[in-house]
Amino acid sequence: MKKIIGITLGDPAGIGPEILLKGFEEIKKEDFFQVIIGDTSVIEKNIEITGVKVKIREVREKKDIKEGFLNVYNLNIIKDKNFSVGVDNEICGDASFKYVVEGINLWKKKFIDALVTLPISKKAWNLAGHNYSGHTELLAEKLNEKNYAMVMIAENYRVLLLTVHIPLIDVFKYLNEKLINEKVKVGYEFLKRLKIENPKIGICGLNPHAGENGIIGKEEIEILKPAIENLRKEGIEVEGPFPADTIYRKNFDLIIAIYHDQALIPLKTFYFDKLVNFTAGIKLPRASPGHGTAFDISYRNKGKPSSFISAYKFIVKLLE
Repeated sequence: MKKIIGITLGDPAGIGPEILLKGFEEIKKEDFFQVIIGDTSVIEKNIEITGVKVKIREVREKKDIKEGFLNVYNLNIIKDKNFSVGVDNEICGDASFKYVVEGINLWKKKFIDALVTLPISKKAWNLAGHNYSGHTELLAEKLNEKNYAMVMIAENYRVLLLTVHIPLIDVFKYLNEKLINEKVKVGYEFLKRLKIENPKIGICGLNPHAGENGIIGKEEIEILKPAIENLRKEGIEVEGPFPADTIYRKNFDLIIAIYHDQALIPLKTFYFDKLVNFTAGIKLPRASPGHGTAFDISYRNKGKPSSFISAYKFIVKLLE
């Protein structure tokens, strides 16, 4: 039987269900089955909005899956189409959280081989009592993974975030040699998983101009450079630290960004419609579009599926 990629529907109030439908014709060209993990009622509501013609088939076992259909593992959490859209709310937050948990469970049961997660709202999760800062942290907990990392991918760029969803003021508290060592090694294994030979990794500096030799901050001298030297002694080709405003012009297989916006500002500026979020360091292959729920345009038939399609195709490459 063909391998199966599970797709969680994301926040029902956002654009996830819409971009799924708009991208379905493209993703079904790949030699894989897809199983949508979510609510049939949400998909039906989005069919009405988009006008996409697709036949829904509810499945419970592998033998139920049929080619050419939108195979849906219906959780029946949202039972009808009368739910709030375009805003954070508890009902949709609870549903989107449970879609992801079920996706993880289906992978554990070997029902699916990988997971593509459509956008969720962290605020909606919290409104529903699910206190996680995102997919990555939930996946790591449920899979009991300790060393993992968020990697953003766009064309030839791969950028690993050393710290992710934390206040900027706290980055200084987290930055140490142990963290750098762990995350770089996760990134190195990720590159090997992609079959990249002799991978080269570049690390951003924390401060402007990478500290300017200690004039604008000493973290580069006291933390980053010693960590890089130790990694090089272990045979990992790491260079830096480089100023974050020039490193993207260099030829690295992976860039290590110290904090969230060092990675996301350049990538979302130039590759917003192609950006992929991948969780490295966990056994379950998982990717997501690199954008959020887009409540401001949800249910207006304005969503673009390109980032979702890129995420799906990245998972296909990993499974081939």
